[in-house]
Amino acid sequence: MSSTKTGRKSKRDKKVIDTWKTKQWYEIYAPKSFKEVFIGSIPSSNPKSVPGRKMEYLLSDLTGKIQHHHIKVEFKVLDLSGNRAKSRYAGHQYTRDAIRSLVMRGSSCITGIFNFTTADNFRYRVTTMIITRKRAKNSQKKTIRKIIYDVLNEYAKNTKHENFIKGLLFGKYAENIRKIAKTIYPLRKCEIVKAKVIQFNPDVEDTEMSEEDGEEIQLHLREHGKTIKAQKIKKSAEEKAESKKAADDTEVDESLVKEIEEEEKNESAK
Repeated sequence: MSSTKTGRKSKRDKKVIDTWKTKQWYEIYAPKSFKEVFIGSIPSSNPKSVPGRKMEYLLSDLTGKIQHHHIKVEFKVLDLSGNRAKSRYAGHQYTRDAIRSLVMRGSSCITGIFNFTTADNFRYRVTTMIITRKRAKNSQKKTIRKIIYDVLNEYAKNTKHENFIKGLLFGKYAENIRKIAKTIYPLRKCEIVKAKVIQFNPDVEDTEMSEEDGEEIQLHLREHGKTIKAQKIKKSAEEKAESKKAADDTEVDESLVKEIEEEEKNESAK
């Protein structure tokens, strides 16, 4: 009996080590493309486990603009230098409530998920959502998805990754897609809701985003769908009607001129 008591006593007296006391805090900073803003701290008892971790940060906290509050930017931690570590952009995505607010009843949601490689060999997986005003046909959806791919692929192959990030995050590419896609079917929204870096290029150094935005992509599209053909027929019919009306007006004017000339002749004869 005494042995069991002593056994229980030894377990009770055993010291529990608090693992938090063995951890150190490491400060993580955003890349140069995001002006090296402090984005948070990571606790770890093993410094080797810090590189490779990911942290999320709201874009509104990076830019100071409230209109970016629905975008979460993900950063991947790089090598440590003391208790300080730099990071690299790893992707971004819209919050769930922001995505839900895009979809509306009676409209079509056209989603495109494609992989793109930038000029400096960074590989991205980009998700784009387009919301139409009414329900679109399958052929129209297919054409709009092709527009998404063609525009983003053209940007990617001619742009370095820092500026490709800028175009994805701040809406330039989405606006370019919208301008072209709305000629196929009326649109309500066009948003790049998610992007992920699936392949880094370790040989490329971290640099700042350039202030130049580059030119918009222009695509030559074939005529698509009955609606566009009907609009073209209607436009040509209106043009014919206007030209006919103009011709009738000129005929009326000529007849009036003749009448006036005849009246003048009669008066002169008298």
